[in-house]
Amino acid sequence: MSADSRANINTNMTAADLLAQLEFSHFCIVTNLEGVTESMALTEPQPGGNPVNRVLGHIVVVRRSLFKMFGLPMPLNIEWAKFYNASWDEVDKTKVLSLAELKREELETYEQLKSAIQGFSGNWDERYPESTTDRPQTFGQRAQFFMMHEAYHAGQLGSLRRVLGLPGKI
Repeated sequence: MSADSRANINTNMTAADLLAQLEFSHFCIVTNLEGVTESMALTEPQPGGNPVNRVLGHIVVVRRSLFKMFGLPMPLNIEWAKFYNASWDEVDKTKVLSLAELKREELETYEQLKSAIQGFSGNWDERYPESTTDRPQTFGQRAQFFMMHEAYHAGQLGSLRRVLGLPGKI
């Protein structure tokens, strides 16, 4: 299937669909963080991988990148955002946000996106003009990509809690 034909697929996306996905993702994130302490959040899984702090921070940073699509203000300079897009090995761990701060950021970005989705007046099947890939995307396809990305990382938090010795929650 060509990029042009993919861009013309009617996704039948609705705000209700996207809200349901966002709400379930938020539930999974919050539930998987129950009982995780600050020191646990910084514990790097062995033999390799990213800790809870990095995964949660990455979720928040990626959510903020979706703000532009909904016309939400993008903070001009969030100094800490760079820590959650870089390789964890290269990050100064003394400068990352605490787990409590990341939880607040997660809730704030969840509420902002929820409100933006509810107020979206565009057409989900219209081509998103600022698509950053070589493949054109509709607004709906772009939103779906972000939700799938977030679902992956929400599940990663569930796996990390097990690695940390906590029982599964979902």
